[in-house]
Amino acid sequence: MWLLAAAYLALCALARRREYRLRGHEIVLPSIRLAGLQLLVSAINWLTIGLIVHVLLQQAVPYGTTLAVLLVAAVAGVVAHVPAGLGVLEGVFVALLGPTLGASTVLAALIAYRALYYLAPLVVAAAAYFVLEVRGRRGPH
Repeated sequence: MWLLAAAYLALCALARRREYRLRGHEIVLPSIRLAGLQLLVSAINWLTIGLIVHVLLQQAVPYGTTLAVLLVAAVAGVVAHVPAGLGVLEGVFVALLGPTLGASTVLAALIAYRALYYLAPLVVAAAAYFVLEVRGRRGPH
């Protein structure tokens, strides 16, 4: 995976052309600065998700182990082509951490993670949308 990230950065830094077509899709390479920022934000996102799951598992296994299992689950979710890795994430965590922590503990932590990571932002966004719609219907003040 490190090699793929390094290859992406090298391509963004060294490519003479910025636009490519692949199977009818246009791919536009970002600048090296933007590519670096993409990788930084992505890494922070995965480290944060790993920390959230680690805390929800009550720190029963080392953070590095939790992060490694999360990344394996993410790859498995991509390979399985399941939206949000639903079921795949849980299956990988139960298979790898279930024998140590118990399947019910792992599943409870992952349900809480799903609620925090997916449902809480949805509730906040829906409330903000509702407020903006109400203000918009009243017109300018």
